[in-house]
Amino acid sequence: MISYGKYKDRDAVIISTDSLRATFLPCDGGKLASLIRVSEGSELMVTKPGDEYKVLEYCGSYVKSECSGFDDMFPTVDPYTPDKGAGKGITYPDHGETCRISFEISEADGKVTLTSHSGVFPIKYYKTVYPETDGSITAEYRFVNESNEEFPFLWAGHIMLAGSDGMRVLTPFSGDTPTEDMFASKNESGAPLPKDRLMGYEKGVGVSHKFYYLDKIPEGYFGVSYSGGGRLMFRFDKDKLPYLGIWFNNGQFQDGYSITPEPCTVPFDSPGRAADRGFTSIIPGRGEFSFTLNIRMEE
Repeated sequence: MISYGKYKDRDAVIISTDSLRATFLPCDGGKLASLIRVSEGSELMVTKPGDEYKVLEYCGSYVKSECSGFDDMFPTVDPYTPDKGAGKGITYPDHGETCRISFEISEADGKVTLTSHSGVFPIKYYKTVYPETDGSITAEYRFVNESNEEFPFLWAGHIMLAGSDGMRVLTPFSGDTPTEDMFASKNESGAPLPKDRLMGYEKGVGVSHKFYYLDKIPEGYFGVSYSGGGRLMFRFDKDKLPYLGIWFNNGQFQDGYSITPEPCTVPFDSPGRAADRGFTSIIPGRGEFSFTLNIRMEE
């Protein structure tokens, strides 16, 4: 079912099935602000207290905004200024542009399409969301390059899942798959940090750490399992989103407790840093990039 309402003080599109209720914010990058597990009435995403949503302005600070839920990061995570291509000389903003702009809404055939045009890049954005008959929710993404020049980019899902003790990360990677730490590879004792679970909440001081798997993902899925039962699973084409990063927050960042999987086109948080390591994703001139992400609650 598709309905319309409010999330805090922001306009919202609500996609409901027998197992999930997803709330998207068209004026805030099409963000998935809330994901409710219907069987328990529990919130699965990181949310922030208060009745007023902290809007991310175009030149504003991502971490000082609402900084929650599932934002789409495009065309970068960290700020990056390319020296060639359609975005030459233009700095890609922190945590990307898509999460900072407003989308127009249209509905047809049981689907809602959010559409927007970049304010500075020759890119048009499309995100279509809809319920599936099996109780899952699907998001289809399409990025169109309207220039004649190639456009280097990355897309990453910034999927901030609410943490709980006993929660486990599920991936198709083996325990000996090589990874590269972005920050905090060890705790204070020098012991390696776990790559599949949180370590227990310590407000303000619990370690925060992030890493990327260096191998391409062997199957197109990841998810989390809950100690009381049930799994939240994300499925996609492994050739479109071949890399996966994971950020664990045990209380250090904004007193939060969360697991943030980041499926992506290339690792290392910026197209430039990725290219320096031999990882590239480019939208050809007059070309496009598209993929589909399915979200399912398995009880």
